[in-house]
Amino acid sequence: MSRTQVTDALITAAQGGDGDAMWAILCAYEPDMRAAVRAEAPKANEDEAEDLLQEARAILIQHLKAFDSTVSAASLSTYSYRAIRHGVAIAWTSMLSTLTVEPHAMLTVKRALWQTDGDVEGAWMIVGSDSDARRRMSWETFQSVVEALGSAVSLEAPAGDDDGVTVAETIPDPDSDFTDPTARRELCAFLLREIPQRQAFTLRAFYGISMTRQDDHSVAADMDLKPHAVRLLRSRGLDSCRAVAARHDIAA
Repeated sequence: MSRTQVTDALITAAQGGDGDAMWAILCAYEPDMRAAVRAEAPKANEDEAEDLLQEARAILIQHLKAFDSTVSAASLSTYSYRAIRHGVAIAWTSMLSTLTVEPHAMLTVKRALWQTDGDVEGAWMIVGSDSDARRRMSWETFQSVVEALGSAVSLEAPAGDDDGVTVAETIPDPDSDFTDPTARRELCAFLLREIPQRQAFTLRAFYGISMTRQDDHSVAADMDLKPHAVRLLRSRGLDSCRAVAARHDIAA
């Protein structure tokens, strides 16, 4: 089955918990997910590529669960593809770095280098003088990212997330007050974008974040895992969220 054969009825069935329908959709989108991995991580070895493919599958499942089934099935590809590319780019960047450099900062510099055909000074002019403080970074941070990138990383610009917001624009201000419900939701969305998407999916399903709540057995069936593995991923996801919040000096 190809993705053009994914029907509205199949999507509705998968959203209702039909494991066979979910697997059929994942298989249909497998070539697209593998293409995203090849595009974002051309130098990944076999094991790394498989890990990135698992990330892509988790992102597709999340978007499928949140997809409006009253819209044409053809729109699912558009709805999910940019998010899959973005998620794979973040995961690959994290694999390449020692995590002393934030993946989003790294992607921001990569984009600037891509825009200037690899000219470091030109890239610095972009990120160092950006009118939006959320995208602007210090010279020290810029230099550390350039050094971390080295010559092995592709300069292809990331596609951005499914809301059309730039990567850096999703990074909250550490000085912000997150007691407001809207701000808390934004913080939650930010943290779930920052952590591995398999972990994020288990948290979204457990708490019903942008999708209908699911029990561990349903999530396990979707992800082809045992229920105890789902619980382990969720626990690691909470730890990952706390680590991201700590790096940004955010009280989460």
